[in-house]
Amino acid sequence: MKRIFMTTLFLLLVLAVVPVLSAQEDVTLTFLGGDYFDPPEEGEEPSGSYEVLQEYLAANPNVTFDARSVPFAELDSTQLAALEAGRGPDLLIINSVTIGSFIDRGYLIPLNDLIDGSGFDTSDIFDGMLKAAVFNDLIFGLPIDTGTRLLYWNKAMFEEAGLEPPTTWDELPEVAAQMADPENGVYGFVATSGERWLWLYEHAGMYTTANGLQIVNDAATECVLNQGDNVQAIQFWVDFFNSGAMSQEDLLVGTGAERELAFGNNRAAMYLGGFWSANTLETDYGMTWPDDYGIIPLEGSAGMGSSTGGWIFAISRDAQNPEVAMDFINFVLSDPENLVRFTGLMPATRSANEIALEGEFYDPFKELLAANTFHPIPLNPGLPEQAEVLRNVTQAAILGDMTAQEAADSFCEQIEGTLFPSS
Repeated sequence: MKRIFMTTLFLLLVLAVVPVLSAQEDVTLTFLGGDYFDPPEEGEEPSGSYEVLQEYLAANPNVTFDARSVPFAELDSTQLAALEAGRGPDLLIINSVTIGSFIDRGYLIPLNDLIDGSGFDTSDIFDGMLKAAVFNDLIFGLPIDTGTRLLYWNKAMFEEAGLEPPTTWDELPEVAAQMADPENGVYGFVATSGERWLWLYEHAGMYTTANGLQIVNDAATECVLNQGDNVQAIQFWVDFFNSGAMSQEDLLVGTGAERELAFGNNRAAMYLGGFWSANTLETDYGMTWPDDYGIIPLEGSAGMGSSTGGWIFAISRDAQNPEVAMDFINFVLSDPENLVRFTGLMPATRSANEIALEGEFYDPFKELLAANTFHPIPLNPGLPEQAEVLRNVTQAAILGDMTAQEAADSFCEQIEGTLFPSS
């Protein structure tokens, strides 16, 4: 009897110890993404994301981190190639505009159970951000950061013209036309579509979000740009250009830097931009807020709104250590201070956003994030191609090669087959 008791006690002790030993097994967490975890060069300060990683490793001495950083221009292709070959890492940081293609190919695992096990509260993430990584109620990623856009207006130019800046999308074209002097190379507004993402997020998406218009339906199974009032998403820019308020060259081939260049050199009175523009305006053109320019959230028929994107944590289907990857994600996202240090953009969680980017200048950008922000085209596998096609057909309509309705019809025809299947 005593032997049975001692044997039972021994087994109970072993069972009690096994989870502890298992939890302390040496683990190598692999990562493929941007330069978040690159160690600092000699004489340089470490990045906030690198510091957060080091703190996690110090708290979890059994974990080592194998990070492979990839230049932004090669990021999507490198990540997809690794996953196609079945050599995906544990942890990924993916662009929100391309995550749909990763999900469609089955390269990411749903995180619902891992999130429940970690205790992370997804309600802390802004709704518009979380939707960027959810498909059929399955969460395939957790957003890290984002950014909203406002109207920048040049105070010196408005004072000289004796005009007040617009506060609504309806007022914008009229005021911009009054500010324009094309013969002297001065325009009321500068828009640029030289890059497909620039047009989708900084221009078309801004207008559709604030005015309750859709490019594709919420489920991303049907193109609706050519239906009803949605055509206005193209017609607005055609009419705006025809008012003489914008430079054709900037509009067709300009980049984001071209907008700041025109604004900083008093060649354009207004443009749409994120909070990050402030640094360029001060560094390159000596312009500071609120002395030299103001910022305004334009109101549309659906209220104030902004298109937005960002970066997303995800775990690959090839992950050898999904629980540890989720533990690291939770370490970053659940602590507001960790997340603020991790990203230089606006954090995707409400709690971190409260303490990030402090100062009156940032308040309107942060308030807009909580009000009405989401991706102008919902998560789907063909988003990159759709952004390109939208830019091209809008340019064709602006140049008069087709009507806005024809451009919208052409868009829907060209993206057929790139959306999620309807059933």
